[in-house]
Amino acid sequence: MKDFLKNKQKWIVGLVILGLMFVAGGFGVASYLYGNRCYRGYEVKNQVNRSDSNNVNYRYHNGNILKYSRSGISEINNEGKSLWNGGYEMKQPQVDVCGDYVSVADVSGKQCYIYNGKDEGVTVETSLPIVRAKVARQGVVAILLQDKDSNVLNIYNPYSNAESLLVEIPTNVSEEGYPLDFDISPDGKSVVTSYMIAGSSDFETKVSFYNFTEVGQDKNTLVGGKSFGNKMIADVEFVSDDEVLVAHEKGYSIFGQMKQPEVVTEKTFSDSIKSLAVGDDALAFVLQKEGNAKKQTLNLYNLSGREKMQQDISYEYADMEMYGDEIIFTGNRSCNILRTNGHDKFDYHFEQEIDAVYPTSDGQVYTLIDSSTIQKIRLQTK
Repeated sequence: MKDFLKNKQKWIVGLVILGLMFVAGGFGVASYLYGNRCYRGYEVKNQVNRSDSNNVNYRYHNGNILKYSRSGISEINNEGKSLWNGGYEMKQPQVDVCGDYVSVADVSGKQCYIYNGKDEGVTVETSLPIVRAKVARQGVVAILLQDKDSNVLNIYNPYSNAESLLVEIPTNVSEEGYPLDFDISPDGKSVVTSYMIAGSSDFETKVSFYNFTEVGQDKNTLVGGKSFGNKMIADVEFVSDDEVLVAHEKGYSIFGQMKQPEVVTEKTFSDSIKSLAVGDDALAFVLQKEGNAKKQTLNLYNLSGREKMQQDISYEYADMEMYGDEIIFTGNRSCNILRTNGHDKFDYHFEQEIDAVYPTSDGQVYTLIDSSTIQKIRLQTK
């Protein structure tokens, strides 16, 4: 009888444990399904009518939104409240951001404004017309200037009490090529520039690495370079202080060690790159099959080159951005939000053209900007 009772007790305990496992498993499945469900509707939580024109542009910045035009810039929160603003007059403003800093350059003009939201901003005056500007997280700005037969890349510290011009890098177009793209590292210590050298029947592209620490000073700032042959370099972008992405139409390379640059990751694709989005710790590529524009594949990699996801997509879009663990596709009055685990989060076709969709701190709430309103929307299953 004692053994029978003991066995009965074990049997009861086993049933309880098994029941708890089923309950836990049920919760796990429910949690998985809830966390990966697709929303096909939304409700408007807040709406502000736009009083600006179609000449106004928007850009995501530190959870808020930059609103800029030819006559000024402001940063607004998700409620539409202005946090700071700056005034200027430009024909073609070009904006870049890094950390708390925002640069606004007058393309073909000779002024670049730098803001940090804490003061009225500072101005850099250039001697030559501006092609493009990039800003680092402490306000140091790299500005590419256009001369008749050459380009000059100048590095400025507009907050310096001494001379604001830190470095001047001249290039001769006929000898070193025409600059395609460039970027400055977040810490402001390195710059990478891509060039195209045109020949009589073909062209060559290359990247040059400049470093402004004591190592670079010993080598007149140029610390390395690499030829990419006839591959057209489409994007140069720092992914950390000491790593830079160089993407061309059929693949990409990540270079590390900016004092002595070397390739740390490299990939070549059989299909052409249609779009690229850079996240905090990942790279997203949409590849398009030659001769078949509808055949699109999304490839997601970490910065070490390990593939995190690959899947076919059929979105019709004009813009792709990655925020955290989500990739947002917008265009043709549609918005698709794809989780980086491969599950669709949002699929909706709007009645009007949309300019942008930005995330908020609430994972179910987004800022939607269309031609007439700025809305805060909450996703719904419908």
